[in-house]
Amino acid sequence: MVYEKKIRLNMKKLLFLFSAFLSISLSANHFVDNKFGSDSIQCIRNINLLSDYVKQKNYDDALTHWRKAYILCPKSTKNIYIDGAKIYKYLIKKNKGNLELQKAYLDSLETLYDNRIVNFGQENYVLGLKGSDMIKHSFSDLDRAFIYLRQSVEGQQAKSKASALFSYFKAAFKKYQANSLDKAQLLEVYAIVSDYLDVNISKDSKSKKFYVSASDNVEKLFSNVANCDELTAMFDSKYQETPNSINLLKRIVKVLDKKDCTDAEIYFLAAKQLYEIEPSALSAHNMGNLAIKKNKSIEAITFFKDALKLSETNDDKAKYFYGLSAAYFKSGNKSTARDYALKSLEIRPKFGKSMLLIGDIYAASANECGSNSFESAMLYSAAIDKFIAAKNMDSSLADLANKKIASYRKYLPTTEDAFFNKYKEGDTYTVGCWINESTKVRIK
Repeated sequence: MVYEKKIRLNMKKLLFLFSAFLSISLSANHFVDNKFGSDSIQCIRNINLLSDYVKQKNYDDALTHWRKAYILCPKSTKNIYIDGAKIYKYLIKKNKGNLELQKAYLDSLETLYDNRIVNFGQENYVLGLKGSDMIKHSFSDLDRAFIYLRQSVEGQQAKSKASALFSYFKAAFKKYQANSLDKAQLLEVYAIVSDYLDVNISKDSKSKKFYVSASDNVEKLFSNVANCDELTAMFDSKYQETPNSINLLKRIVKVLDKKDCTDAEIYFLAAKQLYEIEPSALSAHNMGNLAIKKNKSIEAITFFKDALKLSETNDDKAKYFYGLSAAYFKSGNKSTARDYALKSLEIRPKFGKSMLLIGDIYAASANECGSNSFESAMLYSAAIDKFIAAKNMDSSLADLANKKIASYRKYLPTTEDAFFNKYKEGDTYTVGCWINESTKVRIK
């Protein structure tokens, strides 16, 4: 009797387990049917063909299979949306010149991102992709792109993609240019974006290079907006909050150096602290500038030489040779100063600042060279040659060069001085002393 009861109990258990298994299997089959649509074979076939064509960057042939997969089984795989975005971006680029068609494709791309969110979630992440793609095109809706990117960055925070962070600032910058965002709001966006970029730059990850690039692009835009007073006020505040942040210190010296705001006390503090924490070409260069401003030319020479040893790019080397030239000029060694300015120009032939500096060196040598007033005054003509060359190299230096030309022109020889030395205006004259260069006779 007991044995029969056990059999009945075991049978009940088996029936229960079989019923449960059958229920799970049916649910799984239902899920698979929903995921791959009503024709799973066609769905999978088109997804595979789509993937193959996209890998080959054959977007024209991929388009047909993408459409079929998108209609048949939009919930099957996220790749439908990833590949679809690539196809639409290709079509927008392909139809450059046909604005209406480009707008239609961009609209479809936006809808694609919306459907990706519906089927696969990750709303804040996907809005970052959507806003980033929109902001690349002048015909997109700037206000909507800004809203999408703001929501994305606010939601993702430090997990935001580098492209989303840069695009958010770019959208804010464009709105500022269009007078739909004020400077205070732009500075706020900059502070948020730069903080999240710094977090990612401080990590050793495969994506670090993208955040470094995004940070550089943000700084390029930002440096065109704020003046020295606004920048120093903002950086003062940030420094008080996180005085030991290496990324902040780097940003302070980089931005203020680019904007020629190196007289600010915050620049000195940041440059000095950065060099102590993390000696590098950049921090050595900044310490060199700091030493020059404090009239410590010997220290400045050492810092610029350190910067050259640590430098990796020719542009940097040109900049550091310029700094070394300025340091030697400050020390009174004008001949060596010119040598390093010329080294700078060898690397970067259009570096007008170095040519401008040579002009200053020549002008400062007038009292040391020449046996009479005419010969001394001719150094100013040699200096003017350099100022003219500098503004021809770099048009942004034109105003400064013209001011120097006007300032030194009054020290040129008089007609009488030229006559008594057997020269007239326009003649070729060789400046002696340590300069040994030809110039033309100019009369004041």
